[in-house]
Amino acid sequence: MSTSPTLTRVAIAALTVLAAPAFAAGYQQPPKNILDVMRAPALPVPSVSPAKNAMLLVAWQEYPSIARVSTPYLRLAGTRVEPRNHSKHDTPGGYGIPPCAESFKLVSIPAGKETPVALPANACPSAPQWSADGKRFAFANVAPDAVQLWVGDAATGKVRQIPGVKLNPMLDGELQWMPDQKTLLVKTVPARLGPPPQRPLTPEGPSIQEADGEKGQSSTYENRDTLNSTHDEALFDYYAASQLALVDVQSSKLTPLGQPALFDAVDAAPDGKHVLVSAVRKPYSYVTTYERFPHEVQVWDVSQSSRIAIHTVASLPLADRVPVHGEPLGPRDFAWRATDPATLIWAEALDGGDWQNNAPNRDKVMLQKAPFTAAPVEILRTPMRYAGIEWSERPDTALLTEYDLNRHWRKTHIVNIDQPRQAPRLLWDLSMDEKYAAPAARRCACSPMAKE
Repeated sequence: MSTSPTLTRVAIAALTVLAAPAFAAGYQQPPKNILDVMRAPALPVPSVSPAKNAMLLVAWQEYPSIARVSTPYLRLAGTRVEPRNHSKHDTPGGYGIPPCAESFKLVSIPAGKETPVALPANACPSAPQWSADGKRFAFANVAPDAVQLWVGDAATGKVRQIPGVKLNPMLDGELQWMPDQKTLLVKTVPARLGPPPQRPLTPEGPSIQEADGEKGQSSTYENRDTLNSTHDEALFDYYAASQLALVDVQSSKLTPLGQPALFDAVDAAPDGKHVLVSAVRKPYSYVTTYERFPHEVQVWDVSQSSRIAIHTVASLPLADRVPVHGEPLGPRDFAWRATDPATLIWAEALDGGDWQNNAPNRDKVMLQKAPFTAAPVEILRTPMRYAGIEWSERPDTALLTEYDLNRHWRKTHIVNIDQPRQAPRLLWDLSMDEKYAAPAARRCACSPMAKE
C-alpha cells in the first residue's frame, strides 16, 4: 500500500514530538541538598569603627541573581557602568558583579550587644564607611534608578537615606568623611545632566590611528574596554561627569563645590579646608584606559564653599607610552601629611619611569605646604620605586615603603620628614614573594596596584 509524502511527514513530526524530552520552564535546579549548601548564609565580615566602640558584621551576597548579571552596561575607557542608574558593573579587583550586602548587624564594644540594622528592601548596599569618631557610618546603596547615600547611627543602628543625593561611583571615591566627622564629601550625578548622547545613524568618519615614529612601550588593553569612537568619548564624558558636594549628615543639607567635571581622585586634607582634586582631561586615547588620560591635579580651598580658591599642582599629559610595569613622568601618588598647615606629598620618577634604565635613585619625594604659593621642595630620594608613606602618631615620623620589580624586593624605612639629612632606619627588608615571614603580608605595598 502506498503512502502519500504529506502523511509520512505528519507521522514523523508526531513521533518527533512524542519522543522529545520534557523540559521544565525556567532554569534547571540542582538537588535540594546542593541548593541548601549554596544558599547557606555567608559568614559575616567584621567592620570595626576607628574608635573601637562598635563594629558592623556585614554578610555579603554569595551569588548574584541572573537579573543582576544580565543588566545592560557600557564599556568606557576601562570602566563598566550601568546606564540606568550610573552604578558600576565591575569590581575593584577586576571585572565582575559588585557584591551586595545582605545584612548589617551592629555590635557594641565591649558589651557585645547585637542590633540588627534595617537595610533598604530589594536593594544593594555597599561596604560601610565609619566616621573617625565612631559615631556614624555611611554607605552607598544601588537602587534601580540611582545610587543612593545612606547614613547610620552607631548608637542605635538606625539608618536613613539622604534625600536628593545621587552618587556617581563610576570613577570610584564617591563618598568620604570630612575631618569634622559630621560632613561627607561626595561625587554626585550633575543635576542638569540631560539625556545621554545618542549613537549617530551614520559614522562621522573613518577611524584613524597615526604612527608618529616615536619609540616607546605601552601595555596592551585588548580586554580592558577602551574607547573606540567619538560616540564612546561622548558617553564617557556623560557618565563620568560628577559634581562635588558637601553633605551635612545631621541636616541633610547639600552644598555643591565648583563646577561638574570628570573627577577621579578626590582626597580631603586633615585640616578640613583643602581638598586634592584630580580631573580627567582631553585628548583621550583609544589604546589605554582613563588612568593614563591627561589629568589636571588641583588643591581646592573649600573653607568658603561659595568662593573656592584653586591651586594647580600638576597638568599631566596623556601617558600612553609608559614602559611595562613603569611609571608615567611627572607628579604621582599624592598624599596628605597629617600636619597643620596642610601639606601635600608626592613622588616623581628619576629614571624615566623605566625599570630597564640604570639610575642611583628611582624616585624623588616632593613636599608643598599651604597656601601652595611657594615652590615644592624635594625632601628625599628612594633607591627603589616609591610605594607609599604611612604616618605615625608623631607628625615628623613616617614609614616609607619602596619596591624593586627587577629583584621582587621591598623595603620599609622609618624616616624623619622634617630632618631629611637624618639617615632612614631600616625596618623591613625582604622578598615580595615571601608569604609567611613577611610582616603584615596582607598589606604589602609591593606594586602600584597593591597600594592602599
